[in-house]
Amino acid sequence: MRLVFVALLLAAGVAWPATPPPDKTAPNLEILKRYAELGRQGDYARQAAMWAPNAQNNGRAVTIGEIRAQLEDLHRTFPDLHSETLETTAEGDLVITLQRTSGTHQGVAQTEIYGGMLRGARPTGKRFEILRTHWWRLQDGKIVWHQVIADDLLMMRQLGLIPDTLPTEKLAPTKE
Repeated sequence: MRLVFVALLLAAGVAWPATPPPDKTAPNLEILKRYAELGRQGDYARQAAMWAPNAQNNGRAVTIGEIRAQLEDLHRTFPDLHSETLETTAEGDLVITLQRTSGTHQGVAQTEIYGGMLRGARPTGKRFEILRTHWWRLQDGKIVWHQVIADDLLMMRQLGLIPDTLPTEKLAPTKE
């Protein structure tokens, strides 16, 4: 009799599937929408507070204070910084955005923004526009991981910080 009862319980478990986990996509999209809005308002403290204390940003662990310093540095270096989201893909705790980003180089970068390539560079007054892809992972309403893929070489060329062509001594001889 016990065996029949156990078999019925197991069969009932197969017949009634477990409740699927709640969809995190919509809340995560709302969090990142709020994150972008805070950036537009210049509220970098509240924007940085949206990161988990043990977050990873572009391959390294960062503190909330470091995130805030980078956000402030971005907008000090490019006061007119603007990003337009062109496409968003989200599934579970992962959100991927493709953005067109532009700005005018008007300040001196002091942090690791853009891989540290701009640190100490004299402002050129020139404008850049590039595509960037952001990969975000969120947990419990906080950003825990972020990676950006961007055409930094094109940005540096547009800002006039690196030449568009190789110096003559680096060119291979041409056949005439």
